Amino acid sequence: MKMRSLLVVSAALMLTAGAAQAAHAWEDPGTWWGGLWSYDQSSAPRFSAHELSLDLSGSYTAPERKFEDIFDTDIRHGKWGGDVGLNYFFTRELGLSVDANMADNGGNLVDHVIGNVVLRFPIESAGLAPYLFGGGGRGTDRVWEWVGDFGVGLEYRMNPGIGLFVDARYIWADKSSDSILFRGGLRLVF
Repeated sequence: MKMRSLLVVSAALMLTAGAAQAAHAWEDPGTWWGGLWSYDQSSAPRFSAHELSLDLSGSYTAPERKFEDIFDTDIRHGKWGGDVGLNYFFTRELGLSVDANMADNGGNLVDHVIGNVVLRFPIESAGLAPYLFGGGGRGTDRVWEWVGDFGVGLEYRMNPGIGLFVDARYIWADKSSDSILFRGGLRLVF
């Protein structure tokens, strides 16, 4: 049941992603959409200030005993799921993000909602941007609790409108066990 709900929510978000477009997309939607799925070698910057983006990704969550044992943990007992997020960058390097993870673990649909400060390091010539992030939020699965996280990631931009990303984070939980979360997916920039 939870997986079906996750698929319905993901499909709805993908169908409505175009509704959150910025002014340039509204002024000439044919140009924005026509160039969205192409590789761009033009001189237009792939990473910019005042950038709003939507993350749609798959996720894998594995329980952790404690941070000191991170490399001793068996991740074969984790759960697959999905994640949706929203990012806004004030400058090319500094931004805020919020995301909600939904793992297929038999609990609530949304397992946690976390807000982060993101520091990215764009390498414009390669279309790559490694990034660091950290923040906190609220866990909702099994028990309601406060959570904090810290992670690293890498994004590849094919053009200024679309990118692929992977990241990993450690999540400290207030009442339940800690966890590690891996995400990989699509980033739509508006």
